[in-house]
Amino acid sequence: MKRRVKRSWSAFARLQYRLRGGEFLAEGQTELFLSNLQISRHSADTIVMPETVDLNQPSKLYFNAEQAVNKPAFVWIYETSAGAAKQYPYGSIQIGKKLLCLDINTEDFHRNLLSSNKRKALFAPILIAPWSHYLDGKVWGGYYDFVFLVAAKICRIKESIPESDFEAAFVSYPLFRTAYERDYLAILGVATGRLIDSRNTNVTFERCILANSGHWFYPNTADILALRKCVLAQFPPAEGPRKRIYISRSGRRRILNEPEVIALLQVYGFEIIEDAPRSVPEQIRIYQSAEFIVGPHGASFSNLLWCQPNTHLFEIFAPSYTPGFFRYLAHTVGVGYSAYWHGPIGKGDWAAGLEDDIYVSVTELEQCMRKWLPVGNQ
Repeated sequence: MKRRVKRSWSAFARLQYRLRGGEFLAEGQTELFLSNLQISRHSADTIVMPETVDLNQPSKLYFNAEQAVNKPAFVWIYETSAGAAKQYPYGSIQIGKKLLCLDINTEDFHRNLLSSNKRKALFAPILIAPWSHYLDGKVWGGYYDFVFLVAAKICRIKESIPESDFEAAFVSYPLFRTAYERDYLAILGVATGRLIDSRNTNVTFERCILANSGHWFYPNTADILALRKCVLAQFPPAEGPRKRIYISRSGRRRILNEPEVIALLQVYGFEIIEDAPRSVPEQIRIYQSAEFIVGPHGASFSNLLWCQPNTHLFEIFAPSYTPGFFRYLAHTVGVGYSAYWHGPIGKGDWAAGLEDDIYVSVTELEQCMRKWLPVGNQ
């Protein structure tokens, strides 16, 4: 029922927008419309990923061999005349009567038109608009989204414009309002005084710097490497012996029989990383120091970005929810990858398994560990 109501409101709001002369541009139409304003372009590339099979049962196929193709990544600069462009509360940019699709879609655009908040006015000579989605806390608005669809995009923009322009620009989008957002923006050099929540402030501007998101699951390689380079430049390599770590989850997708799993992994010398709030620098250090990572699928694995060469990820899934974007990330940054789920792959709806908890056969897990690791820390 809720989904039907949302679709009804969305269709009504879109109709009202079109009746006022507005036009929704699709992703390709947006790129064509802005083509004369392009200042940088990173071509699409292909990541070749071999098949992923069970370590003990090679006939059990987790992921087929795949050539993952991402999308080109652009930066554009639009110089506006008075009233020719605007930013909506959830970050969308309209030029003339054309609403741009700069991120994954514009499905939640109706929420901009239904908002009753009166926004204060602010003028910015240069505006960076890096994000344009309603943050629902379920599909949009998590750590992964921020890292790859906001922070990486800001890095791309930062590399494409003069440093003086970046330092002078205001950055406006619907803020995630999280500690990790504040940490990342500080690392990337976005001054707090120039950070604007577009839900509360209506920014008018002379120049607007825009960039696209490309593929949700397969970010452009240039974005991944630019973010890694920018962040790690401020964090020297970790010293001391590298560690085997288990990343625990206490929310959705937790391991149902985790005490048994932990008891086994401790025999193999694993350090248990509890699910607790940590600063971005702390997360970077944990992953920099790792040599072997085990854990249930979750946004923490976005931190594979910071791993050293020859690190390995062993990702555990519920059979009803098996997205492959950390497999892609692992192959992109040179991290080894293997996967596991108990039983056959599920047949249910992909989104329905998003929050499913996970059962692990300790016997099967031990057989996998024997394949990879000697007992203890040696």
